[in-house]
Amino acid sequence: MQVTRVHRRGNCAFPAPLASPGPPLRWPLLWLTFWLSWVPPITRFERSPAVAMAKRDRYRAALLWRMVRNNVELRRLLTSEERTSLNDHYDKLGRESDATRRATALELRSLLSGPAARLPAYLGIAGMLAWCVLLIVHTTLYPNKELLRFYVFQPLLLAALAPFSLYLLSNLERKLFFRLDTRPSSLLHSILAFTALTMLLASINQDVPVSSGRMDGFHLTIWLIGIGIAPLFEEIAFRHWLPSRIGRAPHWIGHFVSAAIFTAAHVPTTLDPELALYYTLCGITLSALRIQTDSLLWTFLVHSAANVAIVLAM
Repeated sequence: MQVTRVHRRGNCAFPAPLASPGPPLRWPLLWLTFWLSWVPPITRFERSPAVAMAKRDRYRAALLWRMVRNNVELRRLLTSEERTSLNDHYDKLGRESDATRRATALELRSLLSGPAARLPAYLGIAGMLAWCVLLIVHTTLYPNKELLRFYVFQPLLLAALAPFSLYLLSNLERKLFFRLDTRPSSLLHSILAFTALTMLLASINQDVPVSSGRMDGFHLTIWLIGIGIAPLFEEIAFRHWLPSRIGRAPHWIGHFVSAAIFTAAHVPTTLDPELALYYTLCGITLSALRIQTDSLLWTFLVHSAANVAIVLAM
């Protein structure tokens, strides 16, 4: 069944419906693509964190483990093999040179207790000021384009807030969750998640009062900036901050609760059950990618790329 609807309100971090409807999205194909994002890594060997980490990363992990190993709750989170591996690497670190041991300790200290980077906060302040100025200018120059202003400036507001969400992460969280993971399994999961996400967005976005083909360069540019950067705010909020507050890792319940809130933030006032289901699947797809890659960088890139691809196809 083809979905045709016009959004009056909604969160434009996912752009609203396509101007020219495409072929209908069939449930079997949708679910096949979604569940493909859960295929196990190419080899069991790749999935081992010890294999993926560099030697210095293993040394830092071993040093940190040595500091917290007497914590009973933390010990329960690791298997006996993992604890043995950490102890072995700590012994290897003890046999390294003084320079290596000193560098490892300094790197770990910078991760755990270094001051928060101020650049994201400055970027957030500059972004909010720029957003306010652009909104005033746009209202003055285009007083009769309220609908266009709503679609363009709502994702731009989230983009302006995105640096603040990055600022609120600790140094350790930024380095852990935004590291570049180029393992084949992570690339495969990201490609499959992007495919599933674009199919879902194509089904959601069937009719829209505005489209990129009818926009001038100014409006198209700020729209693309908005939908390209806004996912950074959404991924930190919905794939890290909310799920991590509910349950234990990998926070299954937290991710489902987060997907429900993610859906509520995107669905218009006139609730359409089918539309709500599509947005829920979008949230679950991104949560699946977050769990599989243990990264926020890939979820942000996939989310952003899907948004941009849909807008350029309009």
